[in-house]
Amino acid sequence: MSDNFPPPPPPEEQPPPRRSGATGWKVATAAASVLAVALAGTVYVLMDQRVDEMRAERDAARDELDAAREEGDGGLGGLEDLLGESGLGDLDLGDLGELLGGGSVDPILFECLASGGGLGLGGSGDSIPDGPVEEQVAAIQDIIESERGLQAGDDVDIEFVSRDEVRKRAVAITEAELDPATAEVDARLLSALGAVEPGTDLAQAQLDALDAGVGGFYDPESGELVIGSEQMDGLGALITSHELVHAMADAELGLPDQEAIAEALGSDAAYAALNVVEGDASLYSQQFIGRHLPFDELLALQATSGQTAADLDELPHFVARQLEFPYIEGMTFTCDVFLDGGWEAVDATYSELPTTTAQILFPDRYRDGQDAVDVRDPAGPSGWDRLRTDTFGAADLLFLLEAPGDDEDAALSEPKDRVSAWAGGEITVWGRDEASAAALILADGGGATPLCDTIDEFYAAAFPDAERSESGDETVFDGSDQDAVLTCSGDEVALGTGPDVETARAAVTSTP
Repeated sequence: MSDNFPPPPPPEEQPPPRRSGATGWKVATAAASVLAVALAGTVYVLMDQRVDEMRAERDAARDELDAAREEGDGGLGGLEDLLGESGLGDLDLGDLGELLGGGSVDPILFECLASGGGLGLGGSGDSIPDGPVEEQVAAIQDIIESERGLQAGDDVDIEFVSRDEVRKRAVAITEAELDPATAEVDARLLSALGAVEPGTDLAQAQLDALDAGVGGFYDPESGELVIGSEQMDGLGALITSHELVHAMADAELGLPDQEAIAEALGSDAAYAALNVVEGDASLYSQQFIGRHLPFDELLALQATSGQTAADLDELPHFVARQLEFPYIEGMTFTCDVFLDGGWEAVDATYSELPTTTAQILFPDRYRDGQDAVDVRDPAGPSGWDRLRTDTFGAADLLFLLEAPGDDEDAALSEPKDRVSAWAGGEITVWGRDEASAAALILADGGGATPLCDTIDEFYAAAFPDAERSESGDETVFDGSDQDAVLTCSGDEVALGTGPDVETARAAVTSTP
């Protein structure tokens, strides 16, 4: 599961090493196919918006009632009954909170949840019987088999522990897999893009991310399934349904091998595959709780969601978004597939995997089979050690635009629309002693905002102290600690960074 890279080769002796796994700077979501983080908070924006809809229905009914009264209409009983029997007349639920510190959810999810019964504000609670937890798990498994269409198969080894305990286990598994040297290279890379502060302990940030967000995990190697709740309350039911989908999908469909995908196609493809797995479990588990949990238990989940949001707010934006993305955007992707062809179409995504996170963000690209453009490999600065070359996906670009310099207040306008111009990308980082240089090469597939303009605006926002100037066909950023050179030619956008302008320029120079 780990990235065990050999020592960096001398410059130009061999092709740059590719990542051998899905860990490293994309580890925040899980430990290479083993951990499945159940973010209980995903449902609450949807619940917020559903409550807003209910309030709107209530207000519309009241307006209609008032208008009828003014007109002297005597047939008001139906409206009055509606306001009374539905509870809308006394609806004052307060703000259920915003998911992970704010943000919106694609409206397409409403149709998915309505299709699965998940837009209702809770069920009767009779679906999960009182009694031993083994009977409750068996009941949930039977429901998943009936509704999701996955076969129950053999009994799952399931264990209920405290949330602290599941966090400890998840962190221990991940800590054993992390390579400090790899994490140090990744920190160099992300700091060159302004995503983290120079010298950030990225390995610890990744462990902090898991400590903040893990609700349970399924280990496909051992079949072990651990739930971070000591009883089958709302949280326990949510996580159990989420993780059982993983276990049942693994038994019937097989979970994608992220390490093999990363080695063959790069980490963006491996991350896209993770979105299939987590998007499926997230969508169904929300349908499940919306249909089978009583409303008071849905409300009780809010406290857990709020704490998760507060914990994630302490992390660098890039790291936190890596954790969230498969459960939010991945769920929207799965929803799009579900609406197109039901659960059978979702099953097919396990064998016909998306190859880029652009396909996750823009599902039409998945249906059209639109793969990434292969961008050129830069030569890099002479005498520097090439430490890493990896794919740089649409999701990576989105995270940068949402918080240039790790500042969400500096976010570029309409970041997802800008990211739609992404058609391919790679990033390379070099080192010489403590100094770093990096090259981000992107392909512009066309969009409302040229990708060159987006990267120009992004870098200026991420490094506001840098003095910007134009010289010939390049834009130069002269900063106090790091310089950068931006060149745009045809459909290529190239951003080089380094301790001085000459090194930054050399970072994006073409291979001889």
